[in-house]
Amino acid sequence: RMTRQHRGLRSYIWTRQHALQLVLLLAAWWIALWWIAPAVVDWWAEVLGWAWPHLGLGPSDAVMLTKADPFGIPVHVIRTRFFVPVPNLWQWWFGALVSVGLLAVSWLLSRERLPLIYGLRIMGFLGLVSLLSYEYLSSLAVSDVNRLLTDNMLDIGLALLWLLPLVHALVLYIFPLPVLLKVMATTAGLLFVAISIPLQAASLAWLASECSLLVAVPLYMLFTFLPQIVGQLGIYGLFMSLAPAPQY
Repeated sequence: RMTRQHRGLRSYIWTRQHALQLVLLLAAWWIALWWIAPAVVDWWAEVLGWAWPHLGLGPSDAVMLTKADPFGIPVHVIRTRFFVPVPNLWQWWFGALVSVGLLAVSWLLSRERLPLIYGLRIMGFLGLVSLLSYEYLSSLAVSDVNRLLTDNMLDIGLALLWLLPLVHALVLYIFPLPVLLKVMATTAGLLFVAISIPLQAASLAWLASECSLLVAVPLYMLFTFLPQIVGQLGIYGLFMSLAPAPQY
């Protein structure tokens, strides 16, 4: 009943009861989300509809609740409109100087600061990509920024609502946590998604509208999916730390 794991991972007893519990919990979450997810999306639309005029992004009707049918399943999705200005000459050169400066600083830092070095190089590289794409691929650079940032962010949030219980079933429920802690972990993860997604989408739209098209690529690559991953890893790590050590 005890299996040996590679790389010193802890070994736990796994029984048919654990497998049944996992399947039942996952099914319960998906049944609950079938009823809850549309209400969450409606709430996102109300929050963004209120935020749009207050942030100077446009009228409330620029946030539209519509239907899509991925995989043949009709779901509510949100589509937005807002204006992102075209960069002028000084903004382009300022962005170029900042991007090159970040890369230069990364080469001057000691190798002991590798995480900071990698972060600076990623930001500098993305800045250069954004500048060059606007300069030489202008048709691509100006194409539907709201779809790239806010609409994509809202779609990611909806997907996370449905996928998070499955992720927890695969990487969290396999450990001998009490059922209540498993439920609390998934509840915390879902609440994080439900509350943060409209705030994140509105923030991305506001930053893009206050700056220019040059920030679209860095914002998309660094501030859409990545913050959600970091937050969910923190929640996962918190509840994993409560798992008891195996008894040999």
